[in-house]
Amino acid sequence: MTAARRVQIYFFLQFMSIGMVNAYAGIWFDARGLSSVQIGAISAVPNIIVLLIVVWVGRIADRASDWRQVIIFCAVVSALAPFGLIFVNSFLSILLFWSTGSVAQRTGLPISDAAAIRMARREGLNFGMFRGLSTLGYLLVIIFAGYVLRDEGVELFLPLFIGLGLLRGLSSLFLPKFRAQTPETAPQGLPNLGSVMKAWFLLPLLGYALLDTPHIILNSFQGLLWARQGISTEVIGLLIALGAGAETLMFFGFAAVAKRFRPLTLILIGVAASVIRWLAMATSPAVPTLVLLQTLHAVTYASSFLAITNYIADTVLEGNAAQAQSLLVNMELLVSSLGLIAFGWLVGMYGAQAYVASAGLAVLAGLCVLGARALRPKRPTFSS
Repeated sequence: MTAARRVQIYFFLQFMSIGMVNAYAGIWFDARGLSSVQIGAISAVPNIIVLLIVVWVGRIADRASDWRQVIIFCAVVSALAPFGLIFVNSFLSILLFWSTGSVAQRTGLPISDAAAIRMARREGLNFGMFRGLSTLGYLLVIIFAGYVLRDEGVELFLPLFIGLGLLRGLSSLFLPKFRAQTPETAPQGLPNLGSVMKAWFLLPLLGYALLDTPHIILNSFQGLLWARQGISTEVIGLLIALGAGAETLMFFGFAAVAKRFRPLTLILIGVAASVIRWLAMATSPAVPTLVLLQTLHAVTYASSFLAITNYIADTVLEGNAAQAQSLLVNMELLVSSLGLIAFGWLVGMYGAQAYVASAGLAVLAGLCVLGARALRPKRPTFSS
């Protein structure tokens, strides 16, 4: 088992439990007798905690001898914490164990991304393939678990969720060391993260957070809005799977795309595709049009995510990689939390026309990127 293969296995398993959560956790919470307010709190509390600590955890990972130790710690904690859900029934107890596992898993994610892209660049590998394997694992679990829960009952959610978390935790123990044997040097990178906290670096991160927020909103509202259009649940499932499939193909093929376009250019392409996608969604289009719009997920999300990840890797040294990637997560959480609140109100008022606001966020994202390109010095000099 080569080092790359062990990382690929970890990435393939990494999102499987997330697929269980995104598709079926709400059903399981409801079966446990939790109210909609309590379910909302269980979703919100981990977001708040991650927002507060994710950059701090990234700093710990950067200061460690290798990112591997923190990735393993997060993976093992996220695997063991859900066992407590077997023995508790009260809301507060469920909130405690669920939040512990969720926070550990989500704070480890940007560290694994930062570590894997560095290793991939050194060894001439395609980081997009790693994330493509993650999406593939995510899709397979959603499909498989859907049949299992339909035939055997929602009570199997917890053992499946725990089992998938254990697989991720176990695979983390076999991860290789990610750091380069000799430290990177300037001028391409930066000696410390503080020296890069300038508008030309931060604006693209904010732009990506604005660009990605409609996708997070989509996870919460797209099924509801399509059902209101009269689209059957079977077709809704196929449309969601189509978007994930387009995402996976872009992840696998991104290396060819990256040879033609620079990261910020790719984000601007994602902005243009997003404006088209969200304005079209606001018209409540028929299924054939939705099929075309779902394929744009490859550009509005997948290539944009890999572009911003590469932009970060182009700008900072390995010693700051986890913190910088965690800073991106921080911005995403902040913007998406506000976006979810606003979009929920807009959906209540305007229905599918609320997607016009998503197009507006994409325009703001484009302005952020254009501003960064104007501000960034052509040959920046970095202070130590």
